Formats: sequence, structure tokens, C-alpha cells
Amino acid sequence: MRNDDRHLHLKSPRQQVVLASLLLNPNRMVPVESLIKAVWDDRPPDGARHQIQNCAWMLRRRLRDIGVRDIEIVGYPAGYAMHIDESRLDATVFDRQVAEAQDLVGAGEVGPAAQRLRSALSLWQGPPLSGVPGRIMQREAAHLTERRLSAQEDWIDLEMEIGRSGQVTAELYRLVDDQPFRERLRAQLMLALHRSGRTAEALAAYRQTRQTFVDELGLEPSPVLKGLEQAILRSDPALLQTAYVREPAPHRGLRDEYRARAYGVMT
Repeated sequence: MRNDDRHLHLKSPRQQVVLASLLLNPNRMVPVESLIKAVWDDRPPDGARHQIQNCAWMLRRRLRDIGVRDIEIVGYPAGYAMHIDESRLDATVFDRQVAEAQDLVGAGEVGPAAQRLRSALSLWQGPPLSGVPGRIMQREAAHLTERRLSAQEDWIDLEMEIGRSGQVTAELYRLVDDQPFRERLRAQLMLALHRSGRTAEALAAYRQTRQTFVDELGLEPSPVLKGLEQAILRSDPALLQTAYVREPAPHRGLRDEYRARAYGVMT
């Protein structure tokens, strides 16, 4: 956490977990029991509640030390809350911009939607909750990572929709290396390569996917990926068509649009 050029460095793992728990629930009371569980999992020591109180006191002091005056950790009989302007939290801004992108897609504004997602993704500056210990924090980090990956996949679909398939292939190769078992990324890579005139590479990407899945998981690729390979082999013209409907779809998220239209030729 930072305040302009002044950073809040916490060496205490307990303080890190308590601060992260409060930031993940801005302007909402987090019960002491939840903080205890986040810090010690299922093995709290005697005096755990008192240690949480000390953590809250130290965090208030550290925030004052770096000149933060508009963030307040408030104690309640049952827990603590961090009172903060949520526009200062990257995660909140990210979620808002993703929701705005969904609305733009529903209105047929694909280019602006892609720009909004690009802005949202630029807020990420590394793995979430990096170095914060605990099973619960690991679960929260996985949840945040999933939100980022879903937004990246949505952004790639939109970029392909506006004719930028060739520009996203390098990013897709990187994402597939990082997330080798994420089938949507694999399908996007195949489709982007095919739409860029690199059909042989698209088919090679499917073969590599199948080999990886069989060797590592003992599983064949899903019918969706198999169907995409077959569609590429027969040069199905539907693969070159736009992925998104133009009529408003206010109740459908980007992932729903993806499932309904992007690779509908495979089902």
C-alpha cells in the first residue's frame, strides 16, 4: 500500500494479513473471528483476539506515520472496518471498469469496451497479495487472479472482434505458457492464429494442446477444442465472422457472450 510516494512496509505477517483482509472488504466490518482465522487458519493461539487488537493499533500508527489521514481503521464490538474512498483501491476500480466494458458490449460498442478492459488490466502490477501468508489469503489471491484472467480473455475476444487477431497472438502464447490447462486461452490462440492467416500454426497449437493434456492430465481436450480443430481443417467461414452480437444484452456478461457466439460454430 502506498500514499503518493510513501509506501507502507509491513514486516509482521500478522499485520499483513489483517491489512489485506480489511482492504479486501472496504467499508465493511470484518469480524474478529474472521481475522483470527485468516491469520492462524485453524490453529489460533491463546490471546489471539488481543493480538488482533494489537495489529489494528499498529496499523493505525503506521498509516499515520506515512501521512495517511483519509483512511481510518474503525473498531467495533465484533470486529474492524477500514473506512476508505474505494476509488483509491485498484481492485474496486478494476471491477467497475470491467462492468462498464460489459455494458459497452451489450450496446454494441466493441472498440470502446476493449479500451475499457485494457485500462482495467493496466491496474495490475504483479501477482495479487504477493508474500501475504495464510491459506485464506492464498484463496483470495486465486480469486483475484481468476478475475484478472477472465478479463484478459474477454479483452482478447474483443481485440479479435475489431480485427486485431495478429496483434494478440504474442500475448496469447505468453498466457498459454503461464496457464497451460486453461482451454479458453488455447481456443483463443488457435482462432487468432487462423484469423491471422497462420492456419498451420493454429493446427500445431491444437496438437501441442492435446499432447500436453494427455501427458499431464491423462485427458483429451474438450469437445470445444476438438470442434475448433475440425472447423479450422474444413476452413469453416464462420470462424472468420464477428464474435459478438450487436443488439443490447444487458444481462449477459462477456463470458456469456463468448460462449454464445465466439465459438458457436463448434457446438
